[in-house]
Formats: sequence, C-alpha cells, structure tokens
Amino acid sequence: MAELVYQTWERITGRPWSDAAKGGFTTGSYADNIALQQKLLGGWNPFAPATKPKAAPKAAAVTPKVPSPGPVPVAPGITAKQWAAMLTEQVRAAKAQELLLSQSQADARSLQEAQLGANPADFVAYELYKRSLQEQGFATESAARSDLEIQDIFSLALGLESGENLGLGQFGVELPTTGSISRSELQGFNPTDIGILSSFLRGGVETGEDEFQGINPEDFFTELEEGLIPVLPQQRTQFKF
Repeated sequence: MAELVYQTWERITGRPWSDAAKGGFTTGSYADNIALQQKLLGGWNPFAPATKPKAAPKAAAVTPKVPSPGPVPVAPGITAKQWAAMLTEQVRAAKAQELLLSQSQADARSLQEAQLGANPADFVAYELYKRSLQEQGFATESAARSDLEIQDIFSLALGLESGENLGLGQFGVELPTTGSISRSELQGFNPTDIGILSSFLRGGVETGEDEFQGINPEDFFTELEEGLIPVLPQQRTQFKF
C-alpha cells in the first residue's frame, strides 16, 4: 500500500506533519499535498543539512612550459584506450541508474493513481492527481476529465433534483445542502454514490480563487439523517380532569 503524504513527509524529513504547513510547504489542499509528496519522493528534503561550500583552490605556481618529447600516458599503467573504455562504462552505469530511478518513480505514480481510482471516496483526489501529473509532463493511465465531464458524472451518480446548494465545489460542481436531499433520494444512494458525494464534500466549497473549505462527510450525513426523522413540534400539553 502506498504511503500517505504525511507518512512520506515524516519518513524523509524526520519532522512532524504539522511542520509542513508551518514551513509553507503545503496549504493542506489535495493538489499541494500530492505535489509535496512527489518532490519528497524525488529526493528533495527541506531539512537536509546544508553542505559546506568548498574552499577556493589555491592558484598553482606558474611554471614554464617544456615541449613534450612525445605522447604522455593518461595514467601510469593505463593506456588512452583503456581510459576511454572506463569513461564509457561510467557514463553507461550513470544512465542505467537514472533509468532505474525514473522507472521507480513512474511505478510509484501509477500505483498511486490506481489506488485513488479504485475508491469512489477518492474521486476528487483521483482527478486532481491526474491533472497534477499531466501539468508536470507525466503520462497517466487514463486521461484527466474536463470540469463538464465531472459535473455530468456527479449529476448522473446522485440524480438529485435542483434545489438549494452550499456553493460551488471542486470542478464547478454544485454541492447540495442537507435540506435539498429528500428521503427517497437518500434511500436511492448506493455505496458508490455516497463515496462520490463524500469525496466532493471533503474537496470543499469554494471560498476564493483556488481556495476551498472542506466539509466533514460524517457531519453532513448525520445532519441529513436527523433532518429526515419526523419530530413533533415542542409544545406544552395541558390535561383537565
């Protein structure tokens, strides 16, 4: 199972997850967290000890040039041909190491994408992750959907009648209020529908440009279920005998 963002942060930096926000490395959004995890997996560590700058080399004493009587060996006991072969092998080994690292990172991206795509409750994170990869120039297992396509998926999955909404969520989806969902609509939800709605609730309501305020799905569904329970209005009853 792939690491979560905070696990990757604490493993590589040795710092608590709260330091990521304090240091301004993430705002806590899905896109920022995913981008931060990719940087960490790529070898970046903001808390790595700084390397000391090398001292400037001392100027060598100028000596008069003496004409060479003939070819000078590259190194004692090594011919120029052997030296060239060593350099070629070093270049080949470096390229092979770079290829292995690139493939390892590609495998990690594919695994993360597959895990997010398998869970309806991660639908928003899945689409944001694919967009983030494509913006960085990486290939994805499936193409990122447009806002309009995602809005259609949300509407078809939940099948809600138009009514009051909390505001615009991720990808321009209108998030419903608990009062706009009827008993019959709630009873018609299957686990996939609930997972998708939960994903958009966690994605939040837009509060500004590229800023979203997340909603706790558990609180939302608790409020929704309580609103569907018939309750007698509070009143004082008098009995006469």
